[in-house]
Amino acid sequence: MRKNSNSTTKISKKVGRRDEDTTVITIDQFRKAVGADLTYAWFPVGERPTVDVSASQDGLNFLGALTEDGETMFLECTGSFTKEVTVQFFEALQARFGEKLVIVLDKGSYFTANKVKEFAEETKIELLYLPTGMAKLNPTEECWRQLRLALGNRYFGTVDELRTGIRSALDTIKPPGIYQYLCR
Repeated sequence: MRKNSNSTTKISKKVGRRDEDTTVITIDQFRKAVGADLTYAWFPVGERPTVDVSASQDGLNFLGALTEDGETMFLECTGSFTKEVTVQFFEALQARFGEKLVIVLDKGSYFTANKVKEFAEETKIELLYLPTGMAKLNPTEECWRQLRLALGNRYFGTVDELRTGIRSALDTIKPPGIYQYLCR
């Protein structure tokens, strides 16, 4: 607030603060192919279990979002990640969490495309890109880490088996706090 010499006019300026009705969301992508991802595990002495693996190109793509309040939203994407899919995801986020969003994301080409930036400018979305090579700073990565652990050493022979496995594993994820994750 500032006093003008001619009158007592109030001028307020927001500095480093956001509207209370704005939601901060981190988003990231995840891909899992049909087959198995081998992870480290303990096994009884003398036992050597085997896990089937596959070099299949079939799999599923997901976009995930994590809010500052710990809410999550995971959507399966058909096909590849594209700028059109990103815009549709932003629309879904606005429908669920409100129009005013601050979205923290990495610099994947599908997130940095002009169409995505133009959409954000036309709406009440502010995009904050993580520094190049620092995608691991994204708290949504922790959700994917937990998902990979839950799916590790399990063989999924078809996309439908994989979809069922992912959906049940998503229910077990314990999302981190955005600010605690970033400030660790």
